[in-house]
Amino acid sequence: MERVSVDIGGTFTDCFLVWGDRYVSAKALTTHQNLALGFNAALGQAIEQLDLTLEQVMGEVDSVRYATTLGTNALIERRGPSIGVITTAGFESSVPLSRGRGYGEGLPDRYRKDLPMAQRPEPIVPIPLIAGVRERLSENGEVIMALDEEDVRAQVRKLVDRGAQAFVVSLVNSVVNPAHELRVEELIRSEYPEHMLGSAPIILAHLVAGRKGEYARTSSAIVDAFLHKAMYLGLSTLELNLRDNGHDRPMQVVHNSGGMAQLNSTDALQTLHSGPVAGIGASEHLAAETDLGNVVCSDMGGTSFDIGLVVEGGVKFYDFNPVIDRWMVNIPMVHLVTLGAGGGSVARYDRLRRTVAVGPESAGSDPGPACYDKGGRDVTVTDADLVLGYLEPDNYAGGQITLSEKRATNMFRRNIGKPLDIDAVAAAKLVKQKVDNDMANGIAQELRARGYEPANFTLLAYGGNGALHACGIADAIGIKKFWCRRSALFSRLSARAIWTSSISTNAPSICKSMTV
Repeated sequence: MERVSVDIGGTFTDCFLVWGDRYVSAKALTTHQNLALGFNAALGQAIEQLDLTLEQVMGEVDSVRYATTLGTNALIERRGPSIGVITTAGFESSVPLSRGRGYGEGLPDRYRKDLPMAQRPEPIVPIPLIAGVRERLSENGEVIMALDEEDVRAQVRKLVDRGAQAFVVSLVNSVVNPAHELRVEELIRSEYPEHMLGSAPIILAHLVAGRKGEYARTSSAIVDAFLHKAMYLGLSTLELNLRDNGHDRPMQVVHNSGGMAQLNSTDALQTLHSGPVAGIGASEHLAAETDLGNVVCSDMGGTSFDIGLVVEGGVKFYDFNPVIDRWMVNIPMVHLVTLGAGGGSVARYDRLRRTVAVGPESAGSDPGPACYDKGGRDVTVTDADLVLGYLEPDNYAGGQITLSEKRATNMFRRNIGKPLDIDAVAAAKLVKQKVDNDMANGIAQELRARGYEPANFTLLAYGGNGALHACGIADAIGIKKFWCRRSALFSRLSARAIWTSSISTNAPSICKSMTV
C-alpha cells in the first residue's frame, strides 16, 4: 500500500511515507502559523528520498493519516480563546466547584489525600464568564420551565462584553432533550451573526459528550471549545493543502480512542493525545511481534512526555471518565499520562528552592531553544543535551538545523549558572537530571498505582527525544531492559517500520557510558 502518516508536534512535524515495500521518514520544523508549510517540507524530503514527484504521491497514495500533540501542548501551556459558558440558572457553580473534590483530579496521590493543601488548577473559564439562563428540563426531558429567550440574549451580550471568543452551551438534562441547547445556539447566531463576531465557535455539550453528569459533560465541552479554533484552522488548512496538490480522498484523523475518522466526523476533544495514542498502538503491535512482554510506552517530544502501558497479551488500559490535565471529561479514550517535559521545555532558576525547574512552558519551534539561534533567550532540555555532548551541532534533524553550542552555553551560564554559582556544564547536568527524574517518577507512579513493578517492564523509548533520555529514566527506576531508536527521526504511526533498526540493551550496564 501507499500511505502518508504525519505527526505534528509542538516543535517538529514528522512524516512517514510507505510506498510499496519502501519506507522513508523525514522531519521539518512545525510551522504554527500554517501547519501545511511544515507538512509540505517534511513530505517533500520523504518524496525526494524515493525519487518521486509530489503530484505522483498525492494522486496515488491510498490514505493520509494525521496525528498530533498540538491540543495537548495548548492545554499544557494554556493557549486558547476566552470561553463563555451558558448553563441552567442555579448551576453556574458546577464547574468551579468541580464536584467538591474535583480539583484534586490530575494530581499525585499524596496531594489528593490532602485536598485542603492541594493547589487548585488555573481555570480555563473564570467565574465571570459563566452565565445562567432561565430554563429547566426534567430527567426525562420534559419541559419544566420554558427557555426565556430574552434572558438568553441578555446573558450572551454580557459574555461578549466580558471578552468571550467562543461559547459553550451546557444545559441540565440536555442529553435526553437537546431542544433548549439547539435554540440557544440559534439565538446566539441571530444576536451575533458571523459578520459581527466572526466564526466564533458554539459548542453544544450534548453533541460532545452524550452521557449524563453535568460537571464532566460541561468540562468536556469546555476543553473541546478551548481547542476547537486551533485544531479546526490547522486541520482544515491541511486538508485544503491536500486538495490543492491533487489528493481527492478524505484525510484520516487519529482519535484518542485508538481509532480513526474523517475530519468532518472529528471533534477537537477527540484529537487530544492522538499522537501518543498512535504510539501506544504501534507499541502494542511491536510487543506482539517481538515477545517483549510488559511494555511501558514513553513518548518524549518537544513539549510533552506521554506514558502508556501495554501489558503482556496485548492488554491496553482505557479511561471511561478520563482526566484531561486537571479536568474530568466523559468520553472514553486510551489511558495516558502526560507530563510537561520535552526537548523544548524551558529550564529556569527556581528562586524559592534555589535549584532548577523544568517546564511546563515550551520554547516550541519559533523561536525554539536557544541553540536554534533564532532569538530564543530561554534554555531548554535540548540546550542541555547539546552542552553535555549528546547532540551533534551539525547533524541535528538530519542536518537541516545547525545548532549553536556557543549560544546554548552562554545562555546556561547566564540564566542558571550565575544564580547558582556554577558553570554551564554543571547547570546543564542539573537540568538533565531534573527532567529525567521527573519522567522516571511519572512512570513509577503510573506502574505502582496499578500494582506493577518497573523491573518487570520493558521501556520503549521513542519520540524526538526519547532515545536521548532512555538511559537516565531506566536507571532512575530500575528498569532492566529498554528499546530505543538509534535515530530520533521517526514516526509514531507505523510500528513495523519504526522499529526495524531499534536496539535492545540492558540499561544499568550502559547508562553511564552510552552516548546516543
